[in-house]
Amino acid sequence: MLKVKCEKIYRRIGIIRFKYIVVCILIFFFNSKAFSLELIMINSKNCVYCKKFLYEVEPDYDISELPLVIIDNYNPPKWFKKAYKQKKIKPYRGTPTFIIWNTSENYEIDRIIGYSGKDRFYKQLKEKFIAFINENENT
Repeated sequence: MLKVKCEKIYRRIGIIRFKYIVVCILIFFFNSKAFSLELIMINSKNCVYCKKFLYEVEPDYDISELPLVIIDNYNPPKWFKKAYKQKKIKPYRGTPTFIIWNTSENYEIDRIIGYSGKDRFYKQLKEKFIAFINENENT
């Protein structure tokens, strides 16, 4: 049922408006679940692709159900270091890395590695959520 509703919305709106689809997915699916999510961006001040993301996406990013949290690769907060040591965050090699983080249960759901444009970023984010919903639809 959830999958059908989201697919109808997606066909109607199109890929350019994906952030609104994410909101619909989050509202339909996560209202009945104990999920609180964040999109963590591991950023480096010297990373060209990080700068491109911060210029192209970050100013207009407004998915309130999936807030963007930017973490400095060279100075991460204590909670991030702790989660990394506890292996709740998988190892990463480069920046930018985007981690979909469950703040309720403190674990990494999935990730996007790298950045190659705004449309591709939102498409990858959509694919991650559809996969997550398919895996958890009957739980």
